[in-house]
Amino acid sequence: MILALACISIPVAHAMESTDPGPITLDQVIVRVLEHNPRLGVHDYEAQAAAARIRQAAQSTPLELQLDLDNLAGSGDHSGVKRMETTLSLAKVLEPESAVSSRSDLARQRSRLLRNEQDRERLDLLAEATENFIHVVVDQHRLKLAEDQLALVRHTHEIVSQRVSAGKSHIAEQRRLAIDLARAEIELEHAEHELSTSRLKLATQWGATRPDFSRARADLFALPAVAPFARLETLLADNPDLVRFASEARIAQARVRLAQSRRTANLALAGGIRYLNAADDAALVFSLSMPLGARARAQAEIDEMQRLSEQEPLRYQQRRLALYSSLYEIYQELLHARAAYEALSQRIIPAAQRAAADYEEGYRSGRFALLELNQIQATLLDARLEAVMTAANYHRLKIEIERLTGAALHSGEQP
Repeated sequence: MILALACISIPVAHAMESTDPGPITLDQVIVRVLEHNPRLGVHDYEAQAAAARIRQAAQSTPLELQLDLDNLAGSGDHSGVKRMETTLSLAKVLEPESAVSSRSDLARQRSRLLRNEQDRERLDLLAEATENFIHVVVDQHRLKLAEDQLALVRHTHEIVSQRVSAGKSHIAEQRRLAIDLARAEIELEHAEHELSTSRLKLATQWGATRPDFSRARADLFALPAVAPFARLETLLADNPDLVRFASEARIAQARVRLAQSRRTANLALAGGIRYLNAADDAALVFSLSMPLGARARAQAEIDEMQRLSEQEPLRYQQRRLALYSSLYEIYQELLHARAAYEALSQRIIPAAQRAAADYEEGYRSGRFALLELNQIQATLLDARLEAVMTAANYHRLKIEIERLTGAALHSGEQP
């Protein structure tokens, strides 16, 4: 669904286990989800049930076999079965062709609505899987940052130890760094657990209970371009919710036609044979019945279905405006995320790296205090983490835009 992270070449290296089962890409995640996710497996049974409903709706009214016993167990000349009349007949309600056609059309429209709902669920599921994939990539970067932080604290601890040994710094600075070192080790251990959890959560998307991959391979900092907003606005019509409203409008019209077909009364036709015990004779019988006032009774239902169908365009317009507003808001956030990442990667992080090197050199020569060195080191690590989270947020916003515009379904992407 989302190919923004799938075209990748830069791995995020971290060995999770003694044996490396290999990395996994977003392409592979999507294929596994489409093939093995239990939620998608339900769709086949739902489709089969919908097909059965269509066949059922197309069936005509059944034949009825009827047995009538008249003049049975009466009194006088009609006592016992002397004058009993036995009638065996077949009856059938003759529906207008428009009623059968309207009923079948309604079942077909409901089937189309079901397919739309399945498409929407599939799109949401792919978006969820992509989000979990990004989560794993982010946790890999957070683990790398935790490792870098620990290495940085150890490096600083060595510098402080050298200054303490030379009598240039007080032992209190070395003890303080020992606390920072312990905290960095705790942060690293926490990052490892977070990554383990996110890997398992991703694996459950295709029904696995244990990750069979070592890492998620993706270049988080490759921010693919997004189409101009005017183009996204035209794609908004492919949003599954709006497509669903179109399907519901067709269903409403089918209900109107079905109600209109009931203005024509159904004829009940029966025919059979009657046996008269008294005369030991038989005769054919026929009957025809038709309910009166069918048009008047149907009009109330027709009015109801027409009023319900007239509200569908208004509901569609209301939902479209809400989606348009959401799309515009997300698009603006996406532009901000790109600008923020570019500022972080091109200006803030390089400046923080230079400043950290200057402060370290100054601390060695006694021009800066340890607190100042710690602050600039924390600034650098925070900027690197902010860059990771900003890039991840860009990808998440892009996923949401593709979900709102139905991009995966529109482009026909079926990994």
